[in-house]
Amino acid sequence: MGSFYIFARMNRLLSIILLFCVLGVTAQEREMEIWNLNQISMKPAQNLSLKVSEKVHYSTLRSDIQLKYAELKVGYRQKRWMEYGAAYRLSSSWLVENSWENENRAMLFFDVQEPIHKFTLSFSNRFEYRSFKHLQDYFRHRQALKVDLPSLTSWGMQFYVSEESFYKFNSDGTHLARLYAGLMVIEKKHLNISTYYALQKSKLLQKWYTSDVLGLNLSFMI
Repeated sequence: MGSFYIFARMNRLLSIILLFCVLGVTAQEREMEIWNLNQISMKPAQNLSLKVSEKVHYSTLRSDIQLKYAELKVGYRQKRWMEYGAAYRLSSSWLVENSWENENRAMLFFDVQEPIHKFTLSFSNRFEYRSFKHLQDYFRHRQALKVDLPSLTSWGMQFYVSEESFYKFNSDGTHLARLYAGLMVIEKKHLNISTYYALQKSKLLQKWYTSDVLGLNLSFMI
């Protein structure tokens, strides 16, 4: 009962923080999105992990959901610092008025992680095949670098910074990049909660656009 009360208070605090950030950023002209990821992780075998997640992107310009997806991810940790595996994602994104575009995405990933002094450095690679209902299919590569700063509390509160970029294997090349500044609020055996701000750059018709993202991730381990 006590842990449930703490979780409820923490979730309320995060919601208030996000609300104040939204009020500040939406006053600007550029687009603002709010992302929420909910994930359940399990270990069916010693070095095997299974993750099921759902994610929603909410656009403040539309005042409605912009993107939603469900994902299944299977990973194998061969060594303490290395993990690889595959994933599948089914998503829908809002493109034009009264029109949702469905996507099937198959992914292969390879992640490495290494502690350096009191910091943890993580590097991720992911190859994707994106298949659409109406748009042209293509292959894409995603790379990401993340640095976790030293923990501030006994329950795992720590800041982190990261970047990621996406490269299409066609004439578009690099078309999407993000810079993150985040806070791991709680990191426990069965519960992780984190929140972040991201500066997003996306290319459309050879022109780059800037948008802001506020995110909240909830992860449960069973």
